Amino acid sequence: MRGGLLAESDGFGLADVHCDGGYGGFTGPEETGRHGLVFVCRGAFVRRCDGEETLLDSTAAYLAAPGGEERFAHPVGGDACLAVHLSPALLASMVGGSPSVSLPVVPMDTASELAIRRLMALARAGDPDGELAEAVVRAVSGALARRIPDRVAAGRPRSAAHHGLARRTRELLLADPGLGVIELSRRLHCSPHHLSRVFGQVTGSSVSAYRTRIRVGHALDRIAGGETNLAVLASDLGFADHAT
Repeated sequence: MRGGLLAESDGFGLADVHCDGGYGGFTGPEETGRHGLVFVCRGAFVRRCDGEETLLDSTAAYLAAPGGEERFAHPVGGDACLAVHLSPALLASMVGGSPSVSLPVVPMDTASELAIRRLMALARAGDPDGELAEAVVRAVSGALARRIPDRVAAGRPRSAAHHGLARRTRELLLADPGLGVIELSRRLHCSPHHLSRVFGQVTGSSVSAYRTRIRVGHALDRIAGGETNLAVLASDLGFADHAT
């Protein structure tokens, strides 16, 4: 089994994991160290956890939790996965206030598979436009919502209207366009999934796209004011490089 870290940011990390397969026996016990949702991108394998065996392929993901003991078998050849590691706080914000979730299998559909491939593409590209955090929130929350819709829905605020939430999000971004969806959700006391969904419904734009538009406007103002060092400008405004 081999793999590597693709990206790591505020509350989450992405890693790709590959196994060449070709053997049917189970591996030795492996302890799960972090919360995370593991998506199968290619092939299939068997996971044994807490005495239960599950065959996993691209139609199903699984939720890992710290302290669990896992064993794996790869009887049908090689496979590849994307592991989305989540901090307890981020997972809790997605599922109604507690990171404790018992879900051995999370069903996947075509939309989920496209979301996962987008995650991998953004991570491998270095996330030049700052979209990765919002894409992680949407992919994970979207997958979990199919199994535990009430838990995922519990992250929405009880009193603020949607338009009010979108307005306050815009106000925060206008003051500091470097804020991402995870930090914004903390300040606005709602789940990042709910914030991302409501902002898109009200404004017709994702949080990351709106943030990029604000930063581009700041960049144009500074260029019009005589700024010539694009590398410094990109760094100041949180872009990955001056090419962006």
